Amino acid sequence: MITISNSQLFKPELILKYIKQNGNELKLKKNEFIYHSGDPTEHIYVIETGEVFVLRMQDDGSENAIHYLKEDCLFGALTLFCGPKRHSTFAKSKTEVCLYRIERSIFEQKILSDNSYTIEWMRWLEIERQRHSSKLRDLLSYGKLGALASVLVRLSNSFGVETKSGIVIDTKLTNQELAMLASTSREVVNRYLKELTKEGIIDVNRKIITIKDIKRLRKIINCENCDINLCQIH
Repeated sequence: MITISNSQLFKPELILKYIKQNGNELKLKKNEFIYHSGDPTEHIYVIETGEVFVLRMQDDGSENAIHYLKEDCLFGALTLFCGPKRHSTFAKSKTEVCLYRIERSIFEQKILSDNSYTIEWMRWLEIERQRHSSKLRDLLSYGKLGALASVLVRLSNSFGVETKSGIVIDTKLTNQELAMLASTSREVVNRYLKELTKEGIIDVNRKIITIKDIKRLRKIINCENCDINLCQIH
């Protein structure tokens, strides 16, 4: 098996290193909260190992997954230089997690005082903005099937492993978790997974999804072969 990689995938290496060297280490068990909606935005986080969901509670009580993060992902940072704010989302560990967190005020000082960090920060922020915009486009423009197809394509870029059978998404996701990522219901995900399996586009075995025909999956959302940095599940 070969893990899918791309030399063009951007990581804010200076920022990641700084937070790991100067932040506090936190270890969490599965399904522990990192912060709650309404908590002050006092820290910036970097994942060392494990997986994290950042979610938003909807008015009807359902949860939408805004981000699905893995090692070397940065989060909690979108409110920098905005004064005192509170989280509108909540973050929860999907697996056992080791992460580092640093106080927002310390991080802000570093970003302002070092041009190398400033440039890297601005590039990361712009990628985040464009990625969010492309996710919204897929969710709103191509229906519920398109929303699920977009999630699967992004998962293949973030967690994909190439095998003889196709691209294996190397993380276990329940249909409810896929529904949270696609902003739909578990019943809709169940139905479309069965349809995609019947058409030979994917295969599902014990929560592991194998994409057997990535071209047909991309066609559902009129994939534009955009920058690999934008087509991630993070």
